[in-house]
Amino acid sequence: MPELNAEASSSTSTAPVTVSVAASRNGRTPGKAHKGDKTAVKRSYISNSIKTPFEKRRERDRQQEAMKAVEKELKDDKQAEKDRKVSIIKERRERAAEKQRMEDMKAKMSAKKLQRMKKRQGRTKKING
Repeated sequence: MPELNAEASSSTSTAPVTVSVAASRNGRTPGKAHKGDKTAVKRSYISNSIKTPFEKRRERDRQQEAMKAVEKELKDDKQAEKDRKVSIIKERRERAAEKQRMEDMKAKMSAKKLQRMKKRQGRTKKING
């Protein structure tokens, strides 16, 4: 009797519901039939800079790089001119300082020479006088 009940119960039970799912490119099917098909992301909320085609973005980047290069060149030229002026001023100051040192040394040497001459004159006066 238990065999009959088992057969009767299996024949009366409903078969599991199968849902056909479209095959993907690789021939595999997802196991979650309750989820919808995947679609491309809606890009309406993304900024225009990202939506633009790659070539346009690349061209804009090239233009920006060119502008930056020109700005850098101008900035470098300006800095070089400033450095040149600073070096000229420093050289002028160094020459003036060297000239002053030489004049001071000359004055000191002439003062010593005058002092020696005065000593000699004083000695000659004592001897002659």
